Amino acid sequence: MSKPATKVKEALLETNESSSTSEKSLDLKPYVPESGPERDAIVKRLKFKLDMRLIPHLAILYLFNSLDRGNIGNARLARLEEDTHLKGNDFYNALSFFYFGYTIAQVPTMFFLKKATPSALIGATMVLWGVCSTSMAAAKNHSGLIATRFFMGIFEAGVGMGAPAIISFFYMRSELAWRQAIFYGSSTFAGAFGGLVAYGVSKNLSNEHLAPWKLLFIIEGVPTIFLGIVTFFLLPNSPEKLESWFVTPQEKQVAVERAREGYNTDSSLLDKRQLIAAFTDWKNVFFSLIYIGLNIPLASYQSFLPTIIRLMGYTEAKAQLMTVPPYACALAFLLLISWNSDRTKLRGYHVFLCALVACVGYILLISSSKLSCNYAGACLVAMGLYPIVPLMLSWVSNNNVGHTKRAISLAIMNMFGQCFATVGTQIFKDRTAPRFFMGYSICIAFTGLMMVLSLVFIYLLKRENARRQEEHGDPRPLSASEQAEIIEKNIYDKHPGFRYFI
Repeated sequence: MSKPATKVKEALLETNESSSTSEKSLDLKPYVPESGPERDAIVKRLKFKLDMRLIPHLAILYLFNSLDRGNIGNARLARLEEDTHLKGNDFYNALSFFYFGYTIAQVPTMFFLKKATPSALIGATMVLWGVCSTSMAAAKNHSGLIATRFFMGIFEAGVGMGAPAIISFFYMRSELAWRQAIFYGSSTFAGAFGGLVAYGVSKNLSNEHLAPWKLLFIIEGVPTIFLGIVTFFLLPNSPEKLESWFVTPQEKQVAVERAREGYNTDSSLLDKRQLIAAFTDWKNVFFSLIYIGLNIPLASYQSFLPTIIRLMGYTEAKAQLMTVPPYACALAFLLLISWNSDRTKLRGYHVFLCALVACVGYILLISSSKLSCNYAGACLVAMGLYPIVPLMLSWVSNNNVGHTKRAISLAIMNMFGQCFATVGTQIFKDRTAPRFFMGYSICIAFTGLMMVLSLVFIYLLKRENARRQEEHGDPRPLSASEQAEIIEKNIYDKHPGFRYFI
């Protein structure tokens, strides 16, 4: 037996010896049945309440997160470049600086999420990015635009990575993808809604005193500040802190027990050992590489879709309106794929399928000059790219044990992904318009990379699951005390009873 395996086995023996003693100290009041119709009814009520409060709240926050991030693409069609005297690569650099700020804030944000309450962290960062977004209306030159975009990127990281971690605290591993999809699906709605708002502003609110692009930043930035203030008071922080007006004592107890069953027994504010475990976990290499393959095409799509559609032959106002259908298609496909992913408990195969759909869309865009083919390609690209985000967020959450390790793993994946998103903001240069051969070729290459990596990763995870099955037999549910012990002993997902989601 290898040395690492021997250490794991020794730690497990200590775990089993201490589990019976630890369980005696657990407070199981109020009494809730371990199984049966009564418990099922309590679980159903609890999930309904969380689905009605937590998920819509986070979805609305991410809606405005995406609106404020992506409205610069719509503002470009409303004379942003001319009024702020942008030349050469100035516009592309302004896009990139958002991702610079977003990238450097990933890991620090997850540290603060453990030390501060989620409602305080997310509420504060929302107010601050709303201020930055609204302040973009006052930008007069390249420097002002870059400064506001950079700081907006720093503050948007709070919701971007904090929300998926919070969702994983309240739901079981097999329930995550659908909830993550509803949360992230608001970004596709934001793309459609942002196009409608931009069209309405351009057609009906244009005046000589305030340019349409300035109105756009104000209209979409001010509500963010208000929502940030509301978040301080309404966002649930953890199962243990659910309010008595929201859940019954039995429902709260079930929420706590479900959190433990979902490997959420870690109560330390910040476990440095889990931090090291996250950075040395080989799985995070694959997660990060797949996410890099996603974020290059995704960042370019979010920023340049209005421009791409305008160059198909539409007027500037009509181009704003025609950005709506691709996002509507993406939302429908995202919800379908995520629902099926939870139903089958499969993540990687769905990632592969979505990357294939996006690749086909890019092939249509690069290979034809016909309007119908190009527009169909734009829809397929959105349908392929957007579902991969909740799938990856769920995949990482499913395969990491411990609050800190899970949160840092999410941050690592997003940090590398958003770092390379800056590449996506630079590949659709005006000199390559209207066919954008360079941009489309790069996107085809990276969607192909996602397909290859997802299949290799699936193979490795299946092989490890098969090895554990052969050596240790069928896994059994771990008690809360046993879960706490495998975290204390630095075993995490190496426990032989743990099976990876593939």
